[in-house]
Amino acid sequence: MKKVLCKNCRHFLEAPYEAPHTGCWHPDNLQVTQKDAWLDEQQKPGDHERINLRGDCAQFEQAPRKASLWERILRLGA
Repeated sequence: MKKVLCKNCRHFLEAPYEAPHTGCWHPDNLQVTQKDAWLDEQQKPGDHERINLRGDCAQFEQAPRKASLWERILRLGA
């Protein structure tokens, strides 16, 4: 199996400045989950380093390709 990087996964979100909300946001890996949408800010992501220790994360999904600069400019103009 091919080794995968967490930063290439669509479930990995990185908060700026080493904030505590960096990690894997896959529903199966959340440490604390909330059923109500208004409690979403209380959810805590899973430890991505522990989950993907050997580089073979089972929940890995390739992140969607970011649109090019021209595609984003044309989308704004439409």
